[in-house]
Amino acid sequence: MCRLGIYTGPAISLRKFIFDPPHNFIEQSRSPKEMVITPINGDGYGAGWYNLEIHPEPALLTSEKPFWHDTNLVRISDKILSPHIFMHIRAASPGLGIHHANAHPFQWQEFLFMHNGIVSDFKKGFMRSLRQQIADPYYSQLHGTTDSEHIFGLFLTVRDEDPQLRMADAMLEVFARLNDLAMRHGSDLILNLALTDGHTTIATNYTTINKAATLYYTDSSPAFPDAVMVCSEPLDRSDDAWKKFPVNQMMIIHPDRMFEFIPIPNPFVKDGLFPHAQSSTLKIASPVTEK
Repeated sequence: MCRLGIYTGPAISLRKFIFDPPHNFIEQSRSPKEMVITPINGDGYGAGWYNLEIHPEPALLTSEKPFWHDTNLVRISDKILSPHIFMHIRAASPGLGIHHANAHPFQWQEFLFMHNGIVSDFKKGFMRSLRQQIADPYYSQLHGTTDSEHIFGLFLTVRDEDPQLRMADAMLEVFARLNDLAMRHGSDLILNLALTDGHTTIATNYTTINKAATLYYTDSSPAFPDAVMVCSEPLDRSDDAWKKFPVNQMMIIHPDRMFEFIPIPNPFVKDGLFPHAQSSTLKIASPVTEK
């Protein structure tokens, strides 16, 4: 599984968020502390950021190279300021190739999207069924093979079906459809998703089994005053301001940086108990420790 990070707050350099913290994204790519399947994140990276005074759409840099081998972003990172940053380092899921088209974040117009997690056995029927629900022009713009990019295409389709839906409500509909497909195909879902339009940001921590990908958030880190951040691992493991993100919850960060949590309905959880993984890949992962 991958590692991701969200920053929303006063404008800062990309370097301050991505490279300067003690447990920065270089460290998380080659020496993550809480990975549940793979030991490193060496299958590509991406960074997206907004400067809404210049353009409503984000800037985006992605690569299939290991993050620790690519010097392009670090060279420009102290020369770019942004109040809204998405960062992703990738560990490819089994069967999903390592190439540029599979690097997160994914962009469509003003939206950025990224994912840490897995749809198990994605290519054994689930992918075909999901593609049937993705409308043009999003279907024709699927360039990669990841479950993540397809989920983003589904979100964009749901949004077009009812343009009055709030981002959060559209995302809840996406989860409902993914749950239906998971039941039909016997797939496990681990979906730490991040979505933004440069104003409102959504982050989720969701699992259908007794395993989950780690996720943390803070709105009171002394290193980042007045900012809200969500990361797979704390950027400073000695900073007590980082809190565990609750499982099966969606966090909505509003433009004023106020945030709220709402539950994501999960039909797989019965009497508060998560089922065991069906996928052999996920059976080796650590169990969920809190709800």
